[in-house]
Order: sequence, then C-alpha cells, then structure tokens
Amino acid sequence: MKHLKQFMLLFVFVFLSCKGLKSSKQYEPIKTYLISQQLNKTYILQQEKISNKQVLRIFNGSEGSNHVLPQTDTHEYFNLKHWKKMYLEYKNDTLPQEWKKSDFNDFKFLYESKKVLFGEAFTQNIAMGTGNYEILFLSEPLYYWNKKYVLFYYQKAFLFGGGNARIVIMKREKNHWKVEKEIGDYIYN
Repeated sequence: MKHLKQFMLLFVFVFLSCKGLKSSKQYEPIKTYLISQQLNKTYILQQEKISNKQVLRIFNGSEGSNHVLPQTDTHEYFNLKHWKKMYLEYKNDTLPQEWKKSDFNDFKFLYESKKVLFGEAFTQNIAMGTGNYEILFLSEPLYYWNKKYVLFYYQKAFLFGGGNARIVIMKREKNHWKVEKEIGDYIYN
C-alpha cells in the first residue's frame, strides 16, 4: 500500500511537470508577440482568458461556422476544410480559464480578476493613485491549418477605456513564430 501511494504521488508529479512543459511551449507564439510589443513597464493582465469564441468570431467576420468573406480580412488565410476543423475544435471550449504567473514569467504583469479590476474599490485605491496602468487581455492560442498558423486575441487598453481589440495571426517559419496579420475587432474598432 505504501509503494502504491508513492507511485501515485510520483505519477502525479511527473504528469504535472509534463503539463507545465507543454503549456510553456503552447504559449511560445503569444510570448513572441508580447516581446515584439516592447512591453517595457508593468501591465495588468486580466486573469480570465478571453473566450475562444471571440477569436473565432473576429476571424470569421460573424458568429457561427459560416465564413463571411466580405466582412473579413482573412481571405488569404481561409481554407474551408481547416476552418471547419478549427471551429469544431474550439467552439465549445467555454469553461472559464485563468492565466497563471508561471505562464508569463519573463514579463512584468500584475494579475487581477475582472471582478476586482473593474470594481469601484480597485479604481479608487489603485488606479487613482497611479493613473497610468494599462490592461492586457489575452485568449488561449488557437491552432489552425495543421498547426501552420496560430490565432489569439490581444487587447491593450487603459483602465478607463480605449484600446484596440484584435486577433493576431502568426505563422511558424524555421522554428520561429512570425506575425502574419493583425485583424481588428469589427465591432469595437
């Protein structure tokens, strides 16, 4: 019985270690993009990840699985077969997820939940004292076209409004992620 408990503990430890390595690699495109943005001060990162549905909506130009080409800037990246595959994979991914400090160790982020972030106490006690915090909003990366591309939501905004919401499309070339296109959110921009 003692050996079984030790084995289970070892198994859980190895599983969690491997999971951490996977997520570190999984977020590589987002980290590459954040480095390119020259985030040279402290930013607030909303802990709750933006829903994958937002990425799908902006890429699609509309809600749902039908791709609406006239409203989008994505025609050069659109492939019906791969779009439907990506849509089916990510459309039901609706469980709330949060960013952890270990996801972005190399960046100066303060992590706040949206409940705290947009609450009156936060704006009075924190923001009014400094007045210059910017907030970042990010989604999980969505892999597309046999992992040839990755798409994710990115927004940098000021606490009291403003900012540009967009999706970032990146392509892997020679083991490096490169920004292919940024597409603004047609609702807000």
